[in-house]
Amino acid sequence: MPSFRSVLFDLGNVLVHVDINMFWRSLGFPSAEAIAPVVPEIRRWAMEYERGAIGTERFLVHLQETMGPSYSMHQLREAFQSIICQPIEGMEEIVDAVSRSHHTALVSNTNEIHHLISNATVPALGSLPVHYVSYEIKTMKPHGAFYDAVLAGEAVPADSIVFIDDLPENVEGARKSGMHGILFTGCEALSGQLRNLGVLVK
Repeated sequence: MPSFRSVLFDLGNVLVHVDINMFWRSLGFPSAEAIAPVVPEIRRWAMEYERGAIGTERFLVHLQETMGPSYSMHQLREAFQSIICQPIEGMEEIVDAVSRSHHTALVSNTNEIHHLISNATVPALGSLPVHYVSYEIKTMKPHGAFYDAVLAGEAVPADSIVFIDDLPENVEGARKSGMHGILFTGCEALSGQLRNLGVLVK
């Protein structure tokens, strides 16, 4: 078994609950289906925003153009921000314990609005000194360029890195790059997997 040096954590649905439908509810719609005609356009701009092709101001302008002038930029920002919900119980303790013996970092497909609110509301991020976020490095998981950027930043052998994510395709991308990928299914399972790897003390 390799000696692991870095442990990397995803953000959404690993460190914090994410609920896309909160955006629609915050604007007064029960679900995306209630406003189906504009959903594809909003999702397209959200993807552009997350991969760093547009900045926050331009994203909000596109949201307002799509939703209509009855929604202020402030309303739209607050609604989009509400997608980030409560921290996942137990993850702060796991991240803190791992960070005491290993280098730790964030590896997330995210955007500036969600990154900022997460920094303010997700305590586990205080134990992750380095953030590899898609909107800054201009590429997204599971594209190989994302993992290349992480490997360049970590500057340690790929097989000494543990990569934790809730999406199978992102974990597979990490494995293809040579990292040890863990599919996150919950705190209890993750604790056991990290103990088995020698990352957490039994």
